[in-house]
Amino acid sequence: MIGALMGVILALVAVVVLGVVALAAIGVVIGVAVALIALAVKAIPFLLVGWLAVKLIRRAERPRALSSSDRIWLDSPTY
Repeated sequence: MIGALMGVILALVAVVVLGVVALAAIGVVIGVAVALIALAVKAIPFLLVGWLAVKLIRRAERPRALSSSDRIWLDSPTY
């Protein structure tokens, strides 16, 4: 009788331990996901400003008029 009771108690302890480990693993996954989302929300404005700055700088560096060789190539007849 005591042996059966000990078996039930050990099984119960094992189930509780596995449940706690499973909940801890789920908590870690949720915590990492929330941290990554928070980091992304903080980083997105900086990335957007940097991307816009790069676009504006590249647009300012482009020549606004066609070069003479471009004009010659565009004016050449196509066959």
